[in-house]
Amino acid sequence: MTVMLIVRQALSGIVRDRGVLLLVAIFAALVAVSAFLGWSATNAVNAIYGQAVDWLTAQGAVVPPNPMHQTPPLASLRNLPVYISFLGAFTAIVIGQELVETERRAGVLPLIGSRPVPRGRVAVARMLALLIATSFLTTVAGAVAILALLSLPLQMRAADWGALAWALLLGWTYMSAFGLLALGFAARLQGTAAGLLAATVVWLAITFVLPALTGNVNPTAAINPVSALALVPDTPFFHWSSRLLGPVSLSEAFGWLDARTMGYLPEGLAPRAPLPLLGLWLAFVGSAAFAFHANKTLDLNGGRDA
Repeated sequence: MTVMLIVRQALSGIVRDRGVLLLVAIFAALVAVSAFLGWSATNAVNAIYGQAVDWLTAQGAVVPPNPMHQTPPLASLRNLPVYISFLGAFTAIVIGQELVETERRAGVLPLIGSRPVPRGRVAVARMLALLIATSFLTTVAGAVAILALLSLPLQMRAADWGALAWALLLGWTYMSAFGLLALGFAARLQGTAAGLLAATVVWLAITFVLPALTGNVNPTAAINPVSALALVPDTPFFHWSSRLLGPVSLSEAFGWLDARTMGYLPEGLAPRAPLPLLGLWLAFVGSAAFAFHANKTLDLNGGRDA
């Protein structure tokens, strides 16, 4: 049994899961909504600017430049990272859980264990299936973003397309880290949906609790791409909590990196963590190591896991 055969079997099980397909459809719809919001805001500003130009010209006044030409074009898609970090990450968590739980419910773990296949190969195959699934989610987000940018009267340069690709890679890394974490929890914990619950608790803590402790960012502000980029309140508690918890506040690191990449980062706003990109990649590597170890040590030969 080759790795790619296991990957195909795992992906076929995901494709047949209606819950996962529903989440993917909702994710695609919300990404399209984020693109529509950017398209609507850009057209509204252009319409207002056009009316202002006509009035200023009639008055013989100086016409200022279009404000949309002073803003990086990717800033029109500032809602995209929000949907990636929320629904995209949660969808990855569900996929990570289902990759193990589907086999456990079907009772095929002993059959897999009876084959002369190294446990590490099975673990790598599940991880590859998860990464392919998150790559598909990233592709959906990228396709919608490209269509939106091409439909807008924006001046996209090669550097802007490169920045979009980098922003999507950051989103893929973020979603995959949570998916791999769920994959590890699903293999480590025996209860039905226990892996899903454990990974969701971690996701909720990182998404809502840590930003509130490091920067007094309430849940409503956390889902706003601009409000989430807040300065640390000038109090001793938040200064210390930001220093201590900032390095593990993964959602804030991802939001700051994407805001800088897409051009809507407030000037002078420092990240909570000293090296946010390093923190994001370390989270990905740590989740991958945990998923590999948990799935490699999964009992396939009739134990509790079977």
